[in-house]
Amino acid sequence: MIDAWLTLSLPYMVFAVAGFYTATAAFLFWLSFGRLTRRWMLSFNGAIAELFSAIMVIFGIQIGFVASDIWDRNRRASAAVETESASLTMLNALASASGLPADGIRQAIRVYVTAVTGKEWPSMAASGMGAPQAEDALGGLLRTVAATQHNSGDASAKFDALLLDMALKVQAARADRLVLSAPYSESIKWACVLILALTGQISIAMLHLDRPRPHLAAMVIFTSSLVLIIVLIAANEGPFQPPLAISSDPIARVLELLPKQSGEPPAPAPTSKAI
Repeated sequence: MIDAWLTLSLPYMVFAVAGFYTATAAFLFWLSFGRLTRRWMLSFNGAIAELFSAIMVIFGIQIGFVASDIWDRNRRASAAVETESASLTMLNALASASGLPADGIRQAIRVYVTAVTGKEWPSMAASGMGAPQAEDALGGLLRTVAATQHNSGDASAKFDALLLDMALKVQAARADRLVLSAPYSESIKWACVLILALTGQISIAMLHLDRPRPHLAAMVIFTSSLVLIIVLIAANEGPFQPPLAISSDPIARVLELLPKQSGEPPAPAPTSKAI
């Protein structure tokens, strides 16, 4: 259930969280001041403020752990995309400076970038998986680089090894990106956060059993705050999945560095907004 909630679009995610905690707040208000339950609830009167403080400390620590994990994953995903883009750019620069026929390498880069931005990014957004077209294009790029070699000379051999190493860095960066794109969520941690948020609402109800207006004011403020925090963190759960996703712009811009081919279509538009 938590995984399904995390895959919702941003409006539906806000509606789900706000709807649930609004319903629980309304239920607690009715339980505290309803005619049928008022006398029973007053038997719990006398709770001290430290009850709420202790729960909020635990809630803050738990949501801090979840936020730290998510932001670290997003940071590493952004770094993987930038590394992949930089490796492709450097591979093109090395191919141009090698003195070898570089048209094959440039074409292989072009095919790979087109497959990544046009096919793989939508696939990662939909399922967190890579695209076969990008895998084939990467294989073609590696084969092309490996086949483009100088005939002789130690210096030429070192340059050839550098060229191949740069192509392998593209492969490594893509592998890191796909690992971070794979469907993954901290369901147990999120369950703890959601339960502790509900416990915080209960503690507020316990502290304001005497007067309805302070009860209502405290509950509205707390519920609004926790809905905002939970939604903002949950929206970043998947680095390459909606509602917020890392853009393919850095990789797409590699096409701008390649010589234009006759009849070449425009570069593919970015598939997502940068966070």
